[in-house]
Amino acid sequence: MEIKYSSQEKQQKDEISCGDFLKKARLDKGYSVEKVSEETKILSSIIKDLEGNNYENLPPPVYLKGVINKYAQFLKLDPEKVINLYQQSNGRHLSSGKNDLPPKNRFSVRQSKLFVFIKDFLPKLLKWIFLALILLYFVYEASFFILPAKIILYSPVDDLITNQPELEIAGKVIRGRKFFVKDKEVYFQENGEFNDTIILNPGLNIIEFRAINALNRDTLALRRIIYTPSEASE
Repeated sequence: MEIKYSSQEKQQKDEISCGDFLKKARLDKGYSVEKVSEETKILSSIIKDLEGNNYENLPPPVYLKGVINKYAQFLKLDPEKVINLYQQSNGRHLSSGKNDLPPKNRFSVRQSKLFVFIKDFLPKLLKWIFLALILLYFVYEASFFILPAKIILYSPVDDLITNQPELEIAGKVIRGRKFFVKDKEVYFQENGEFNDTIILNPGLNIIEFRAINALNRDTLALRRIIYTPSEASE
């Protein structure tokens, strides 16, 4: 849109600054700085510095050009003419330079070094934990093939002497595929626990517990049980 000047404005056109021109256009339209900032998302401090001709506080030229362009469009002004007026006022060429930095995000939140460290380190930590869990899983699965079976006896815990003809056996098999008591197969639960009852012979009974792992390797446990029948049982 072409800028229209009054006769007085035409006389002062060469003297008015870009900041004064924008401020006058804003006031003529009845906008506050806060309203312009809310509608354009331009920081109110930049609007004030631009209208106040505080050039040292303005963003680098390449970003300032976009600010002026957006501000001019909001005020229904010709952006190119406003930019030319700014260059005449300040003499800054609105082109990028090698040392230009982007303006700060108005909604950005400063992050502490600890937060940045945690944000960068946490994904790596979770990755290593995940890999460690996978490794432990494979080690656990491999242990069923590599390590021998293990027999834990709850009853009888040790060798003993008894006058009861029946002996209750109970325990747990770890890493076992099959389990035998005196060459008789005893089935165990999914958690490896088993229980059974065996008949004793008078005198010494050597009870062999044998567990077989996935590689058919045997694990043995022995209990010596002496059965001495009581006179009543005889």
